[in-house]
Amino acid sequence: MLRVLLTVGTMFAGLFLVVRTLLVEPFGVPTGSMAPALIGHHREGPCPRCGYPTRVGRVGTGGDNQFLSVCCPNCEQHFSLADSRDLSGDRLLVDKNVYALRNPRRWEMVVFHCPDTDPNEFGKPYVKRLIGLPGETITLVDGDAYVKVAPDERDLLRKGLAEVRETTFPVFDMNYAPPAGWGVRWVSSGTSDPRLPATEPAAAPPGPTIEGAALVLDASAAPQAQVGVSYRHFNLDVRREEPVRVWNAYDGPPRGFGGLPAARDFVFSCDIEVTAAHEGEASFACRLMDGADAVEAELTAGPRATGRALLSRFGHGGLGATGGVALVPGKRYKLEFAFVDRRASLALDGKPVVPAADLPPATGRKDVSRPLQLGARGCRVVLRNVKLGRDIHYTHYGEHGTRRAAELGPREYYVLGDNSGNSQDSRKWPHPAVPVGAFIGKPILVHQPLRSARVTVNGRERAFQTLDWSRIRWLH
Repeated sequence: MLRVLLTVGTMFAGLFLVVRTLLVEPFGVPTGSMAPALIGHHREGPCPRCGYPTRVGRVGTGGDNQFLSVCCPNCEQHFSLADSRDLSGDRLLVDKNVYALRNPRRWEMVVFHCPDTDPNEFGKPYVKRLIGLPGETITLVDGDAYVKVAPDERDLLRKGLAEVRETTFPVFDMNYAPPAGWGVRWVSSGTSDPRLPATEPAAAPPGPTIEGAALVLDASAAPQAQVGVSYRHFNLDVRREEPVRVWNAYDGPPRGFGGLPAARDFVFSCDIEVTAAHEGEASFACRLMDGADAVEAELTAGPRATGRALLSRFGHGGLGATGGVALVPGKRYKLEFAFVDRRASLALDGKPVVPAADLPPATGRKDVSRPLQLGARGCRVVLRNVKLGRDIHYTHYGEHGTRRAAELGPREYYVLGDNSGNSQDSRKWPHPAVPVGAFIGKPILVHQPLRSARVTVNGRERAFQTLDWSRIRWLH
């Protein structure tokens, strides 16, 4: 019997070594260059004002002093994590065989041997996001990536909604509210549009209805009744409306919000339920602004709705429409609406309902303090799990793709970290490219993210690390 057990154990050990060597292998994430998608060594704790889980990385040799003042990404409250426990970074399961079957693809995460000439870094396994493909010339402009298509012409590189989900940074999460609630960040707007509030409200109607963590738009009094609200980025400490800025809570508090780049690419998501609707063309609509344009998404609602989803560019007409789509009263849907890389995308329950629509690149975009507007007509709509996020903004640190275009050879790739202000990547290496032979594989699963936990034993409280089940997920 013992011999059988030893034989079986040897077989399993051998199988594990084969799988690890040839197919998949776990890798740890020590740094925050891909935060918040991947978290490196860090500390975490709930914001004392709104309760939002705030994760801050251990960067460099700053010691515990770097945790004396951290900043909540949701309400911007400063607080201390000096007494919190150190947590290890995420662990990834990496498919080592995928690039033997196909080429690496744009926007996916990749693990590779670092090509930096620094002897302390050369050959280390790094994880970044792939931006540029072989033979391309890449430049970074106003936070976005462009590829050269002619001597004096370049195209904006655009993400699909699946990629946007992985690259979103939190701006506002209504589930985590300060003691006074989130009323100051929602303002009602007068409207001449039958679906949405006007861009510049002329009056100040009564405030929106907030029920717990839900936002309620009640326009069910009559078929043509309409309600519109705007999200304004209101600073709770200085008591003023401010533009949304680009910063990452993982890196600690910014020295000054006013000097940070403006965020202009936004993502809105919520669980939406129509609880009452008049017969006919009742509808719900939302609008996102990027400082140059506004895009709108409209969905019909009601028991006898004709069923239509529409994307349009405010003031310029329709961008696309799909029939047979309606919000049925009493049913809850997951809605996602993005205006990222000048691309408008709309999805219900994870599936696109209108083909994504692209607007031409824009220059001179203004700062945005009210990126989101919502409206209802002829129906009562309850929005739960309301979240607003922003896209990656690629900073101009380094020189490849920033001070000068990054030109790639026939077997070379350009990679960047999501946490652009805190990443060693193609912008900064002596040569910007990662050769195809340096690739190890593609991360497919975040399988061991950690969180803090506490237990009381014999009257004494003890802290320890445990799995954060909410963050275990497959990667696109």
